[in-house]
Amino acid sequence: MLAVILVCMFSTAPADCTRATALDVVTRPVAMPTECGMAGQVVAADSLGVDRAERRYIKIVCEKRHG
Repeated sequence: MLAVILVCMFSTAPADCTRATALDVVTRPVAMPTECGMAGQVVAADSLGVDRAERRYIKIVCEKRHG
């Protein structure tokens, strides 16, 4: 499984915030779906520096690994 952290503009509806529309995409491997949110929050807090004043938000999704 992968925790996928998407950084999108406020003007992008959450349903439309995808890998294709995100400003930035960060992935981290996780063992279980319950770990996706936790991994996403840690990555976002440590490295992305998303600020509401910049009109961006973070969306965290869990994906199955391909391959």
